[in-house]
Parts: sequence; structure tokens; C-alpha cells
Amino acid sequence: MELFHFDIETAGQYKDYGTFLDTDERGARLFAGKYEKMNWSDKYVDINEAYLENAGIISTYGRIVCISFGFIDNEGVSKISSYYGDNEEDIVNSFNNLLKKIETKSFNLSGFRINHFDIPWVLHKLHKYGIEPANMIYLYDKKPWDVRVVDMADDWKQKFAWAFSFDELCYELGVVSPKDIINGSDVHKYYWSGKIEQIKTYCEKDVNSSIEVSKKLYKK
Repeated sequence: MELFHFDIETAGQYKDYGTFLDTDERGARLFAGKYEKMNWSDKYVDINEAYLENAGIISTYGRIVCISFGFIDNEGVSKISSYYGDNEEDIVNSFNNLLKKIETKSFNLSGFRINHFDIPWVLHKLHKYGIEPANMIYLYDKKPWDVRVVDMADDWKQKFAWAFSFDELCYELGVVSPKDIINGSDVHKYYWSGKIEQIKTYCEKDVNSSIEVSKKLYKK
């Protein structure tokens, strides 16, 4: 089974809620409505803290800042690269064009919880910018046997589907943790501090660990 692994890193669209409100009142008011609906005032100090904690995981209020991807070549060597930076449209368009090439081969998309996070995010952004998605990532109305996605989280899950993290999966299988310096919750802070190279390095570590996990998970 040939797998094309990928992982995305996301941050809030704006540095903080105040900037959001000053720049995009409509969007900020929508977020304020979610803040009230979700009773986040019971969990966070204020709406700004809620924004900092949540904007990077909700595509409506966030941006993709890095997509890393990789596969094992014919010599058994992991090949990993990334699209990253401040131009989200360019990032997703470049990745989509790459997928159009990949889908002509026998690869399946793979990663950890990509069905529930990475793929929807990429699709949302492609639709936002009016870019026609590559067929292999366009999952709407497809029969199960036509979907070329291998989500390791779905294969590894237990009764409590969300009870384990990728880091825990790596630990259980003896794979080096990609979370040695930063993790997903740090990406917003790192991005708005200008540390995009560190985010790229972290994202590529995630892909490398994903490849190493797949070697143990899909031996047959």
C-alpha cells in the first residue's frame, strides 16, 4: 500500500480578538456569538483568550500556515517537503496541484485524524478561494470504495475514539515524538511571533513520525 502522508498547521486569522474586531467586524461578531453559545465565558478569562485558544482549530476563523507532505521512495527513503508562509491561497493551491499529480499514481492520502481535521480544512480553503479540489481529496458523494484515504486514527481507534493523541500512538509503537519542542497548541503564538520556520520543522516532524507509524501499522 503506497501512502502519501500529509499534515497541516493552522493559526488564527488575526493575532488577537481586538485586531479581528478592528479588521473584520462581521467575522468578529460571529465569533462573539459562538463565544456566547458555547458558554466559553465559564472556561476562559475573556473573549480574547477564547479566540487565541480556538481560532486556530476552526477553519472559519483560522488560516493554514503550513502543509507538509511525504512518502517513501523506491529505495525506502522518506521524502518530505512543505508549502508554508503567509499566503494561504498559494499554500493550498500548490498542495492541490501536487495532489492532482499524486492522484494519477497509486497513492492513498494518509495521516492522523485527517478525515476529521486536515482534509476538511483544506477543502474549506479551496472552496473559499474558488479552487477546484483535486479528485482524491474531494470526498463528497463518493462511495466508500472510491475514497483513497487511510486515516491511522480510524484504524487505531478504540471504543473511545478521541481518547488518544498522535503522540500517544507514537509512544505505544516506539516512534520518536514529533512534539519535542512545540505542539499544535503553540502554532498560533509561534506564527504571530514570526517563527514560521519552526512551525515548518514541527510539521515535517509530524509527517516523518506518520511515515514511521505507518511502517509498523501497515506491514502487510
